[in-house]
Amino acid sequence: MGIPKIHPPITNASGPLSVTEEELHALGRSGAGAVVTKSMTHCPREGNPEPRLAPRINHDVGSINSMGLNNLGYKRYAELVPALKQHGKPVIASVSYAPCGHDLPLEEQYLVIAQALEEAGADMLEINLSTPNLTGIPIATDPENVRRVMEPLKRAIRIPMSVKMPPYNNSLALFEEVASLLVELEVDAVVTMNSEPNALDIDLKTRTKLIRPRGGYGGLGGPAILPIALGEVHRFYRYFRDRGAEIPVWGCGGIATPEDAVKHFLAGASAVQVGTALLWEGPGIFERLWGGVERWLREHGFSSVEEIIGTVRDA
Repeated sequence: MGIPKIHPPITNASGPLSVTEEELHALGRSGAGAVVTKSMTHCPREGNPEPRLAPRINHDVGSINSMGLNNLGYKRYAELVPALKQHGKPVIASVSYAPCGHDLPLEEQYLVIAQALEEAGADMLEINLSTPNLTGIPIATDPENVRRVMEPLKRAIRIPMSVKMPPYNNSLALFEEVASLLVELEVDAVVTMNSEPNALDIDLKTRTKLIRPRGGYGGLGGPAILPIALGEVHRFYRYFRDRGAEIPVWGCGGIATPEDAVKHFLAGASAVQVGTALLWEGPGIFERLWGGVERWLREHGFSSVEEIIGTVRDA
């Protein structure tokens, strides 16, 4: 089964404004090309203690969060899928893991959730292997854990699955090991990247850290991480292209303007996701971004995004 058509090729990133039923329906009514749910876990989670989100830091360069995977639990999201599909766009269920007061191991939790969402009618799954909010160490930094999660899913699940990855900007060897594994596993798409982990900011008036969980450290998102995100997109795009692997790369990170989205497409992204800027602006952002992308394409003599994917040139 092929990846569902995402048009326009701009969606929300799992996390901001995608937790509750009301937020998900607002995304369904928006100009986004798909609805991506909050990363769901086996049990409902309240998440980390407040304050856990600094939505605007240092003159709007980004946001810092350590939300702790607050979500309604997979059973509730499975119940919501049929109604969300009535908006006429693909529903992408983001699946994650957290300790849950029972003995189901990591890979079984992913599998149980994935099977339930497939049965509920989700068009695609996003397997989140990159959240730093619980331990600070994403699953995707251990290739054996990537295999441990993804092999049972590939055997059992028939709808398309993407994997959401952390930044590998500080370890080329680890990137190549994981990318090679993703080619072997024949994943349907890669979403890169999750927030840059271990960021910290300080309120000078009170001399306090902006968030409480994990000693004040959280994931950095927003315009500040755009160059890192572009690097991750281009690295995956080139790796797959050079090995003849037809694995689409979806860009995530730093998109606040149409030009930011265009940069992702030029770097190799075939679709993009928006997080921090959605938090700032609300669901109306999708129409603004896509309208700006279309104008950029016309002004530069292109008729579609597909014409520019991966066409960035060396300096």
